[in-house]
Amino acid sequence: MTKIEEEKIAQYTQIHRLFRRVLEISFDLVIMVFLFFILYLTVYSIYLNFKLTYNITEPKLLVANVLVTIILIETYRILIIYLKQHRVSLTHILEVGIVALIQKLVVASDFKELDAIKLFAIAVLIFVLGYLYIKVGE
Repeated sequence: MTKIEEEKIAQYTQIHRLFRRVLEISFDLVIMVFLFFILYLTVYSIYLNFKLTYNITEPKLLVANVLVTIILIETYRILIIYLKQHRVSLTHILEVGIVALIQKLVVASDFKELDAIKLFAIAVLIFVLGYLYIKVGE
């Protein structure tokens, strides 16, 4: 290979590195915007929790809101880990999935509307998420 061909290859690689670096920085900025938005939602959710504590008309609503706060905190934690390591842990995502499913069950806990097939599907989904969480955590 001649010296000119080596220089062309090196310049071509530099453009890719620069382009990849610009994309990484812009994606990190998008993640930071999401972090500020989730932080705002978390603080607002905590405020609603305190407000609902004093006006308890339906405890189900308070429990659902506490679970939403936990989901927001876990999502915030996932994004912070992504900014530090540029990878996402599957265990954290499974935790969010399990809590979100439980929150959905608490909010829509009118089980008279759910038939046997839907209840079985929810049970299978909880089992699979729990099994994956245990297996990935090992």
